[in-house]
Amino acid sequence: MLSFDDAVKTHRTEVAPLLKKLGFGATFFISHRWMIESQDPNTTPADYMSWQEIAELHQMGFEIGNHSWTHPNFAVPKDAARLPAELGLVELELRKVGVPRPISFAYCASKWGPEAIGQLEELGYKLARRGDQPETRDGTAKDGPTFDPQKDHQLLIPSTGVPVPGWTFERFRRVVGQTRPGQIVVFQYHGVPDPHGFASTTPEHFEEAMAYLKEQNFRVVAMRDVLEFLPKTPPADALLELRESGLPDSKLELPTEMVATRAELGYWLKNMIHYHHYTWEEIDQVAGLGLDAVKTRAHEMGLDASPPPEPTGNGTPVWLLAYPGGRHPRIGFRDHALCPMRGTKASVFLPWDPASYVVIDLPEAIFSNLGLTFLAHTDVPTIWDAQNVWLDNLDWSRGSEGGLTASRTLPNEIAFGASIQPAIGKVEMELWLRNDTAEKLSGMRTQICVMLKGAPEFDAQTNDNKILRSPACAVKSAKGDRWIVAAWDRCGRAWGNPLVPCMHADPVLADCLPGQTVRVRGRLWFYEGRDINGELERAQKSFSALPSDV
Repeated sequence: MLSFDDAVKTHRTEVAPLLKKLGFGATFFISHRWMIESQDPNTTPADYMSWQEIAELHQMGFEIGNHSWTHPNFAVPKDAARLPAELGLVELELRKVGVPRPISFAYCASKWGPEAIGQLEELGYKLARRGDQPETRDGTAKDGPTFDPQKDHQLLIPSTGVPVPGWTFERFRRVVGQTRPGQIVVFQYHGVPDPHGFASTTPEHFEEAMAYLKEQNFRVVAMRDVLEFLPKTPPADALLELRESGLPDSKLELPTEMVATRAELGYWLKNMIHYHHYTWEEIDQVAGLGLDAVKTRAHEMGLDASPPPEPTGNGTPVWLLAYPGGRHPRIGFRDHALCPMRGTKASVFLPWDPASYVVIDLPEAIFSNLGLTFLAHTDVPTIWDAQNVWLDNLDWSRGSEGGLTASRTLPNEIAFGASIQPAIGKVEMELWLRNDTAEKLSGMRTQICVMLKGAPEFDAQTNDNKILRSPACAVKSAKGDRWIVAAWDRCGRAWGNPLVPCMHADPVLADCLPGQTVRVRGRLWFYEGRDINGELERAQKSFSALPSDV
């Protein structure tokens, strides 16, 4: 099996033409990491393939595998938690150039852990190459083992040989000589040559090696070709529980949301058990303590049973809580909302049924003349994804009166924030943005999503139950006598996505000069009755649609 990492330009100019001529298969593992200007002094974007050149490899018949967007260490739990986003960004760019979704993955720098393996299984990846460690790391072997499908898990395929400078033809022949019936020799190449000298193979050595494989009549395959050799039940590989990180335990950071949950475990357990009615499995996904530990802590705090929901009543403010995360807030269209941040999402509980809630994503997205400036999940690349910059979650701050506030400063010194304040039958909302850059910001469209999955009377996957009339949007209950309504000033578009399902009344922020702050206000409220048109007319008097000339 031949595999090539990192999307090096020579894969297209040197490697692929030779392999095509020889009739060999191969898998090319693609990462965005070095396709842009970076701080790596050894590389330039010209050293790496474009997406169109990657598509040409596919058109030549080679397999395209996924090697992640930013090439992090997926043995670190914090990095493994974002693996769906890392893979999804690569998949999106491949789809744009006609390359099908990969089924094969290669761990970056040959580092992996149980969390990453679990993510790959959940995402439907069939095969993954782990590298030649731990065998070569601990000194028990000079080369990695062959791949034995009866012994090695298909998401932990070892690399038998990793050619680097200093590899001789004799060593290549020795590694190839390990081929046996049921034993597959796996080569893990980088560039031929590679901008990183430590991983480079010269064209002369590569041509000599490939000629030898041809002369000896070896079957040379891509990773996808080993599917035919896999057993129906994956073997119980002992390495499934190993964490091959190359780091001390002190460097194995946990996901940001998990750290924040553990820091205020009492609040989040009550939030999840009493109000959102999470299962124990969902709670453990958020806290990461293990099912037994979570149950024990909940019992110690007297939180291990969900009490009957308490109606808020007509004279009291609605319940407003930070959304705990873990449980995806969408029913459908979830592949367009990978790794959703919980720190922009808040649950507003219905006054008629306090076991039901809607989730407000404030903001879901901010666009500007710079491009997609912020997105509260991963879908299309933001200006930060394009620079290989990952934005961590920042949780809401909770006020003494039950309100929520949040703020964030982006790497380019654009700051923004939001507030949600509960009141009787409604929540009042604000979104603000401050421009601390040196240039004017314009074209600042936002998306503020009201997701309906948690409100069963309102969660039909259709827009037929909605009125989308700027500056407001409204959704009616299945019986048709109750409504959830939202409105924003400077609303540029009212719309809904039936698959999520959700509704929007998205404001457009005013142009913002350096040093200025712009704000818009919004409201979400509950209406019971048959005169919804009258209610929306009143909303139009309180909130303004964006003028047509803006």
